[in-house]
Amino acid sequence: MQTNSMLSRFLKEKAGKVFYRFSNADGKTWIMPAQNMRVAMNLYQPSGRNGKLLKALFPWFHRSALVRKIIHAEVVHVELREEARLLLQQLFGVDNPEFSIFCGTPCVHQKITMQISKGERILGYCKLTDNPEVACLFEREKEILHSLGRQGVTGAPLCLFCGKETGGLYLFVQTTTKTQRSKTVHEWGPCHEKFLLELQTKTHQKLLFEDTDYYQTLKELEAHLDWLPDFVERSCVETALLQLFDRYNGRQVDVSAYHADFTPWNMFLEGDRLFVFDWEYARMTYPPQLDRYHFLTQTAIFERHWQSREIIDYMQSEEGKWVDRQSYVLYLLDIISRFCIRERGLFHGDVLNSMKIWNELLKYIVAHQ
Repeated sequence: MQTNSMLSRFLKEKAGKVFYRFSNADGKTWIMPAQNMRVAMNLYQPSGRNGKLLKALFPWFHRSALVRKIIHAEVVHVELREEARLLLQQLFGVDNPEFSIFCGTPCVHQKITMQISKGERILGYCKLTDNPEVACLFEREKEILHSLGRQGVTGAPLCLFCGKETGGLYLFVQTTTKTQRSKTVHEWGPCHEKFLLELQTKTHQKLLFEDTDYYQTLKELEAHLDWLPDFVERSCVETALLQLFDRYNGRQVDVSAYHADFTPWNMFLEGDRLFVFDWEYARMTYPPQLDRYHFLTQTAIFERHWQSREIIDYMQSEEGKWVDRQSYVLYLLDIISRFCIRERGLFHGDVLNSMKIWNELLKYIVAHQ
């Protein structure tokens, strides 16, 4: 994705109000307004100490040239192009909506995310792409959110718009309940348990295994084992797949909705209510409660900086007694399949490191079942 090309299609540069453009060591870039920056910085969700300091302090010291030099923040002037401004005004019912921008995590499915606000109020979010493959994910997310709404699931956004606008870009616009008092929760707690129990209860179905989304995920992995990196022990993956097919083929199984990226950076706590967004990888017919294993694994990798050995030690500890190893295998096969298919065998950076950890965890569990 050519981020600058996309930005130029919905933003006018060298016009409008003052913004600051800065990046981190991972190649992620943000564009934040000087006006109401404390509200705008809610879009910035750092996990490291330096990033958290930046989020807390930059709104107070952004006028200092020395501070901007230290964090390599560039002063820019931008405003929304007319078509984008009118669409957002219509959807959110406000004149001249304010915005902040995250240019996305560098990957095959990189997309731009805008937080839309007005004064102290955060109104919603708008995701943009010029990639037809990501646009298909937007369409799927729209259908997932509509389905969750019909089934009475709370704590998920409403889709306000999904389509092609603004210089040929695909847009996905959603509501939010986020406020200045919202919190990002990094440790598993009752709010997560409550959310996943509601999700499981309200979307529960009993289906033939072969009719589930999860079965299709396994079959995609089976068909593309050659896309796995060389360090993955394919015989272990094949063994795990065969065991599952032998156990479940031809049988009725319990399934429910699966968020598929249930992590602190895709949710926030407002009071005692958890609000979860970014449902673009979600599925409706998966084994229940796999999201807990994703939360465990991804926070271990990206926030605690654990390798597979530390995760295995956790599983063996008193604190990790809740881990059901058979369920963990279901989860690991899903995430290995998803990224194998998404990356088409070309693994780099965080995905490559994560794939190594997922592979080592799968090998350990299969060997010790």
